[in-house]
Amino acid sequence: MPVTSRLSILKTSILRGLCLLLVLLAGLGFVRQANAQSFLRASGTKIVNASNQEVILNGMNLGGWALQEGYIIKPGWPGIDGKQTQGTVKKALYNAGMSDAEVEAFYQNYRNNFITKPDLDYIASKGFNCVRLPLHYDLFLTPSQRAVRNSVIRGTVTYASYVSQLTEWYNADQLFTDAASMEAVRLIDNTLTWAAANKMYVVLDLHAAPGSQGTDANISDSLTPLDFWNKTIYQDITDRLWSTIAARYKNDARIAMYDLINEPNNVPSNQQIHDVFQRLINTVRAQGDNHLILVEGNGWGNDYNYMEKRTFSNNANLVYNSHRYSGTGYELDNGVNSTGGGPNSLRFIGTMKKFRIDNDVPIWVGETGENTFTWMQDAAKALNSVGIGYCHWTYKRFEDRNNAAFMRINPPYVVDGPDGLNQVLLNIRFANGVPNTTVAAVSPNENGIVNYPDGGNYYGTVAPSGPTIGRIYQISSKNSNKALEVASTATTNGDPVQQWTWAGTANQQWKLVDAGGGYVRIVNINSNKSLDIDGPSTADGAKAHQWDWLSQDSQYWQILSNGDGSYRIINKFSGKALEVQNSSTADGAAVQQRTYALLNNQRWLFSDQGEVLAARLAVSPEADARLQLYPTTVREQLAFDYTAAQAQQLRVELVDALGRTVLRADKAVRADSTRLRFAVAALPAGLYSLRVHTAEGLLNRRLLIAH
Repeated sequence: MPVTSRLSILKTSILRGLCLLLVLLAGLGFVRQANAQSFLRASGTKIVNASNQEVILNGMNLGGWALQEGYIIKPGWPGIDGKQTQGTVKKALYNAGMSDAEVEAFYQNYRNNFITKPDLDYIASKGFNCVRLPLHYDLFLTPSQRAVRNSVIRGTVTYASYVSQLTEWYNADQLFTDAASMEAVRLIDNTLTWAAANKMYVVLDLHAAPGSQGTDANISDSLTPLDFWNKTIYQDITDRLWSTIAARYKNDARIAMYDLINEPNNVPSNQQIHDVFQRLINTVRAQGDNHLILVEGNGWGNDYNYMEKRTFSNNANLVYNSHRYSGTGYELDNGVNSTGGGPNSLRFIGTMKKFRIDNDVPIWVGETGENTFTWMQDAAKALNSVGIGYCHWTYKRFEDRNNAAFMRINPPYVVDGPDGLNQVLLNIRFANGVPNTTVAAVSPNENGIVNYPDGGNYYGTVAPSGPTIGRIYQISSKNSNKALEVASTATTNGDPVQQWTWAGTANQQWKLVDAGGGYVRIVNINSNKSLDIDGPSTADGAKAHQWDWLSQDSQYWQILSNGDGSYRIINKFSGKALEVQNSSTADGAAVQQRTYALLNNQRWLFSDQGEVLAARLAVSPEADARLQLYPTTVREQLAFDYTAAQAQQLRVELVDALGRTVLRADKAVRADSTRLRFAVAALPAGLYSLRVHTAEGLLNRRLLIAH
């Protein structure tokens, strides 16, 4: 066999081997997918993706899954000994005669059914781009370690003995060493898989920290309040826990950020919180983990005195948190400029805006909800309008009527006893959940809320290029699907712009002309005049019209992607968005400017109609022949015939030799020949130009008025 043939066979064998190796590696997860999601990072006051495009995390809390707060389990439940915690829910089952094994079997089935992939699919379908996963530290323990804590709840082991046992496990390095035995890892990994399938990020939230991070027993499943701050061992355990999480997930871009400790509350000193956060941040970073880290202040995650960014030695990729609720005694309005509670209290939106600028950090509302439809909807829209993401609390909770959760679970309730538990396990499944009215209040895709303001996406790739300079477009309102046009095919300065059903006429087509600096002129094909704002004005409600090309900012526009295939059209002079008045869907509705508010009547769709060609400005011979003017010398009355292919509205203009419009009228014609007459006896004798604006273009005739 020739040497060249042997070499050829050898090369073929090597290539086949490499292909096989790549296939095997891909199966093992070692080959990065072409469209792997983008890591997120902090850039000044924004969270951005790999292409430096802003990402606003609008999400859903998966509360009640890994940790049951009592009110989620049954509204108004008094609990046991004044506590409505997950521990007292378990105690209610113990008191009803269930064994440890039976209770744990129920909880295992509960976790298997409460959140599954269809739940994440549904959340994504409503436009959310992330979920927050509240976790209980005891799910990072092995089953045998959890059993000791359950014995404290049952009353067969003392709390002091449990603390002593935790200390022994910690000193012997027996905590968080076997991922296969940690229920929390299973929940996290499932959530990451389901979220990634829907192009959603995940926030890992240590909702119940070891020892209880505050006096609010419900949120931390407290055995003894505030012991996290009173016993160093709990801080040591938490530090090791986050070291373990960081080591496992440091290269996982499906995770948006780590919420290190949920809602510290009634902690005697903010300095205590600061020092623990500094330790945990340093521990995560020591693992080579650069995920965003969510800082939570005192007062249920709102008070940041002595916890500003500058106070942390390792302050890259920090995000500041607000848990934003409103109720009796602490009412919050949703005004974007409202302030209150001091500069470091992150409840009012205006205060948040100032804090993020002063501290050069992004802000995220990690929890909000539990209110009326109107308040929750206003909050979601207001926060998003200033670039602050929100995470609704919560996705599911038990109740026999509409509530503020996204979905409700019908009774029976867990604490009502063993007889109803099989039905509970059926009712918590996605297929049996009942959507609340809250869905319409807070869903991004029902409220015009933007997740990717710069047009980016989950993968962090550069957004597809938008409308192109030098092309002709149909520009249609997303709200009505009707086309932007100059009314009545007019060609005169000041003629109004409106929406109308698309007919493909020249007055409904617009070319984009480069104006420099990222701005364009939007020029009507029929008239060759620029889209402009009357005045020019900076006021909401100022109308759009056409005008001769002028070198002024009211004729310059930015076309910015909304990330959903639509664009907002922003006037350079006013900074306001082009919109259809009153969100109308009617033909003839006026087009005006207004402060951008994420509404669909402010979103525009661009449909490419081809290149800008001079021939487009001329009508066809067939269209030109439709206008018959005879005789061309007139005295008292101008008369002409127009044979229309379809019923339409014509605009008729008579222009004198100096270019002045001396007659203008709109006339409806049928799909046939129509004779139109106009009195001209009062006009001076001389040469005139007759202009007839039709669905097929502009027709011109010269005539002489002789008296």
